[in-house]
Amino acid sequence: MPREELTKLEEAVYEIPKSGAMRVPARIYATEKLLRKMYEDRTFIQAKNVATLPGIYKFSIVLPDGHEGYGFPIGGVAAMDAEEGCISPGGVGYDINCLPPGTKVLGEHGYHLPIEEVRGGVICLDEGRAKGTRVVLRMRRRDSVLITITTRTGLKLRATPDHPILTPSGMVEAARLKPGDKVATYPFEGVSYEDPGDMTILGEEDFEKPIAMELSKRGLLPLNASNPKLPILAKLLGYFIGDGAFDGKKTWFYGDEEGLEEIRRDIMRLGYTPSRIIRRRRRCRIGEKEFTGNEHAIYVSAKSFRALLEKLGAPSGRKPDSDYGVPWWLKKMPMWVKRLFLAAYFGAEMSKPQTVNGFNFERPFVSLTKYPAHAQSGRKFLLEIAEMLREFGVDGCTIREDIENGRVRLKLFISSRPESLLNLWSRIGYIYSPRRMRLALAASSWLRLKLRVVNERRQAEAVAVALHSSGVSVSEIANCLESEWVNKRFIERSVYDGRKGAPRVPRNLPTFEEWVEANLDGDVVWDVVENVKLEGYDGYVYDITVEDESHNFVAEGFVVSNCGVRLMTTNLSYDDVKPVLKELVDTIFRLVPSGLGSARKDFRVSMRELDEIVRIGAPYIVEKFGLGFPEDLKHIEENGSYPGADPSVVSSRAKQRGLPQIGTLGSGNHFLEVQVVDKIYDERVAKAFGITHVGQITIMVHTGSRGFGHQVCSDYLRVMERAVRRYGIRLPDRELAYAPADSPEAEQYLKAFACAVNYAFANRQAISHWTREAFVKVFKKDVDALGIKVLYDIAHNIVKIEEHRVDGVKRRVFVHRKGATRSLPAGHPLTPKDYKSVGQPVLIPGSMGTASYVLVGVPSALERSFGSAAHGSGRMMSRAAAKRAYRAEAVLKEMSRRGILVRADSMATVVEEVPDAYKDVDEVAYATEKAGLAKRVARMVPIAVVKG
Repeated sequence: MPREELTKLEEAVYEIPKSGAMRVPARIYATEKLLRKMYEDRTFIQAKNVATLPGIYKFSIVLPDGHEGYGFPIGGVAAMDAEEGCISPGGVGYDINCLPPGTKVLGEHGYHLPIEEVRGGVICLDEGRAKGTRVVLRMRRRDSVLITITTRTGLKLRATPDHPILTPSGMVEAARLKPGDKVATYPFEGVSYEDPGDMTILGEEDFEKPIAMELSKRGLLPLNASNPKLPILAKLLGYFIGDGAFDGKKTWFYGDEEGLEEIRRDIMRLGYTPSRIIRRRRRCRIGEKEFTGNEHAIYVSAKSFRALLEKLGAPSGRKPDSDYGVPWWLKKMPMWVKRLFLAAYFGAEMSKPQTVNGFNFERPFVSLTKYPAHAQSGRKFLLEIAEMLREFGVDGCTIREDIENGRVRLKLFISSRPESLLNLWSRIGYIYSPRRMRLALAASSWLRLKLRVVNERRQAEAVAVALHSSGVSVSEIANCLESEWVNKRFIERSVYDGRKGAPRVPRNLPTFEEWVEANLDGDVVWDVVENVKLEGYDGYVYDITVEDESHNFVAEGFVVSNCGVRLMTTNLSYDDVKPVLKELVDTIFRLVPSGLGSARKDFRVSMRELDEIVRIGAPYIVEKFGLGFPEDLKHIEENGSYPGADPSVVSSRAKQRGLPQIGTLGSGNHFLEVQVVDKIYDERVAKAFGITHVGQITIMVHTGSRGFGHQVCSDYLRVMERAVRRYGIRLPDRELAYAPADSPEAEQYLKAFACAVNYAFANRQAISHWTREAFVKVFKKDVDALGIKVLYDIAHNIVKIEEHRVDGVKRRVFVHRKGATRSLPAGHPLTPKDYKSVGQPVLIPGSMGTASYVLVGVPSALERSFGSAAHGSGRMMSRAAAKRAYRAEAVLKEMSRRGILVRADSMATVVEEVPDAYKDVDEVAYATEKAGLAKRVARMVPIAVVKG
């Protein structure tokens, strides 16, 4: 943004005037020094976008710690009219769990795209069944650490440590996975996406006028290569040629019930109404054998549907005496469209994956029957199929002919070579035949394992022969090369007997049938993690949000998918703590789980108890589990219980993620600090807060609602995206998706969001209790003797209904505080009783190794920022840049030089949270005071830091 757009009103107060679609100005509270960083990112652009939202009052606000965020700037505040305004999850806070560019995401139509280019629909798994869903949101951020997960079958995924991956226990963050863990895979690879272009296939002139009108109103004419309904038509045409028929104006499809339901859904997507599934008993004769079986079918009555399939290449008469081939237009299509036709044809006609002896597959085949006069047409059709298969790496096709009852029976057999079969089942597969497709998924996974095993044995054989010819004994070679798949007997035979061709599979390799029994679960194939590796990274990572409630998608074959701060005071001084500081920090580190995926093993809650925690908040933790004291609640925003919480509107996935994480610190910028007061600015207010002297020990806890809150936001971003379409909302930025304040979507979001706030309150309450326990263990005194009390606990990612004066009129507004904290003056109704005479405490935590501040709310904050102030120092260096610029050893050495003891679950986090990665907290606190948002009371500096 040009600097001239920013107007200085007074010291630390700037404004961007209204322009374009802005409904109000943007107000920036910062010093010149803090403004410099805001110019370097999208902070001001985002502030201007927020100013366009409906019902916004007075200003779109950026606080002194402001920087670019998701939708809203972090350190952003906006107040929307409670009736005519809106509610936006982007105005509260959201972390993105991501995958690096180039990660292949499986599209709905069997193609894959790099995640940064994903469009349209993708495959998700809902209760173990694969289906298509729409991508509603794409996100990106920079990151510095990735985890590479390799499975036993050779699948490999790179992801940020917090990215959820489906396991038998639900979604688990990547960093929590370890060798031996099972993960859900969908081992269908598909083919790369190519733009089909705009070639015209059919136009209105190709049909009689009434038919053309029917097709046009359904969006089927003109039918170009880019028509979004063409992929569906390619599938239906392929299946019809295999197992369909025309009967008068009816178009029939035959198959099993599950596959026919998929066909029905696709027909409805074209705008037609298919029949229900018709079930009937039929007598059949094959050769000399006669038997009775069940037949299932559906039909479409519309004449225009039949006409369209015929024009696309469906045989109009009986197939045995009709000449037909692969349609001309299909040959000009990209591979992914050809694959749809082939897979649907195979769904009707190809044999299922099955083995001869458990280890070698039978040759798959398709067959068709022709009268002799039309046999050449059949041969040509199968040769065209074989030619298309070669494009997918499927080879060794041969045609066999038999004469049966005066008809020619043609069979196209496909090579049983493992590499060719893997390409057939993982790149093409079956459509409209779910049972065969599941076997194909299992076969793809098993073949990958078999090929890895054979390759390992081949390499071991070559090394063994080479070593033995150099004079190394067989025993020594065995000690070096033995593994799960290579034993001493194999090495002896390799050295002494030699071997023609590839090694056989070992006896301990499970048969395909055993593999299916153990690992196939619906459309999921369970694989085992073989290796987990942490690696440095410097670049963007991406995430997508899908419409389906399952909230997952398939990436590289894997099924993948709120905060605040508390300050406590003590009766201790620095001299009391210094001799036992290391013991104290070690004890805290042991009692308070930290790091990504952390959990406390001796504290478990049931799902019913979790519902009560998120409904009631900190009071439930105190009363039910005895974690803390009732008087703690008086010094928590909303007394630790945000009203309106309703667990019934929270997804089961959010609950599963939150269940093991109560009482855990988490990773990233979350921390627990032991601090010492080094400066008091206002002794009267400080005393009211329980801060009595320089040198006093305080404890600060900075963490939030963990995976529970993240999932709630993920879920409701999709709800808001649907609301945008439903209400015809136009956005300056898709990240600002919102719902009208009086809408059902907004009402549900507030109920779910309240649950996340209560989770955060309860989480910090549990951490505080275990921190007190650590002090009691080390100092051998009880909590009262140590004087460990909650000064205040406040959320800094929140949306609340509040009353504020706007142009002299009291109005009810939804105040969005994203990376912002509440700041209320003395006498305000919501200021805690104990602080009513001085004002509400405002907490600004610094970064690792820097000071933190206690401030107090002032009357001018109500007018200037809807009672809001900065929430921290604000990041100014990306995690990736910090990793490039610093090394963990140097950071720890510098912390030690300053007299700060650091305990961390990950050294990578230590580097990412290096003090220089953040703005100067002293400058932020100064600007907050100068802007009239809060007044400084005391400053604390850390002497010990516990991080994830």
